[in-house]
Amino acid sequence: MSFASEVKKEILTITENKKEQIAFTFGALQGLSSIVLSSSGIKLQIKSPVLNIIKKIVPLLKEQFNIKTQIGFADEVVVKNKRRYYYYEITEHAMEVIEFYKLMMTDEIDMENELIQTPSTKEAFIRGIFASKGSINDPRKECYHLELVTKKYDLAFVIQQILGEKGIDANIVSRRGLYITYIKKSEWISEFLAFIGASSGVFYFEDYRIYRDSANMANRMANCDIANERKCLENCNKQLQAIEYIRNSNLFEKMPLRLQTVSKLREEYPESSLEELSLYSENIFGKQMSKSGISHCFRDLMEYYKNIINKKNNV
Repeated sequence: MSFASEVKKEILTITENKKEQIAFTFGALQGLSSIVLSSSGIKLQIKSPVLNIIKKIVPLLKEQFNIKTQIGFADEVVVKNKRRYYYYEITEHAMEVIEFYKLMMTDEIDMENELIQTPSTKEAFIRGIFASKGSINDPRKECYHLELVTKKYDLAFVIQQILGEKGIDANIVSRRGLYITYIKKSEWISEFLAFIGASSGVFYFEDYRIYRDSANMANRMANCDIANERKCLENCNKQLQAIEYIRNSNLFEKMPLRLQTVSKLREEYPESSLEELSLYSENIFGKQMSKSGISHCFRDLMEYYKNIINKKNNV
């Protein structure tokens, strides 16, 4: 089980009062729910690969809106990997749930929302968002990174403000129509884990952070980091230029699937090293790609790009 899964497992066991349960559900539904229009009307679908989060929020919804509960499951294939998702559909009182938890894309969410007016409800709200659409790198890996994915900018901004109140500096970036609130500094990631109540996660993270930071301090004396970073950025730019040229030539979909996959990974993380791309690949594709495998794919990608150039020059 990944570190992110362990953290989610821990925070889903936290005992909450009624207001905190509602705040948690408020946050979780922002990432888990989708509104479906059908011939029979509007329905709300709640879906997650984590069964326990569905089990946590469904009883509250049943109590709040007097709705029927029946959890189902289905297997979905993403980039050749099968993954099981659990889902719950609300047909009766769907609009009441949508309006109460502000799930329409046009619904604005701000710091004045009555569901998140106390420190404990703000904590539960962020906990719900992380449980539904959060990820964190294992501290044993080469880079620190935590992110929360949201559909709306105003929600990402509220997350940023709440974390700012705790002295945690988070940034927001737009990626493929979604908004990512992310933290890269190890101290702030540790404080985030403490804020959402992941005590065991904090101890695990701090143990490896202390070890890594001590080792890195010694290594920095011998390494020429500036030269390595410059070389990495140069390679990144060349790869991005090649991908853009291939797309503009309408040949992207004709590439082998593995080259399409690594191209999308580079577009998602334009300045990341091979080591970082290997870590991020699990967040996007559900399966970690090796550093050597990514490197090999990039070599083939650049060769593919050069062949296109040569063919056009010979015409």
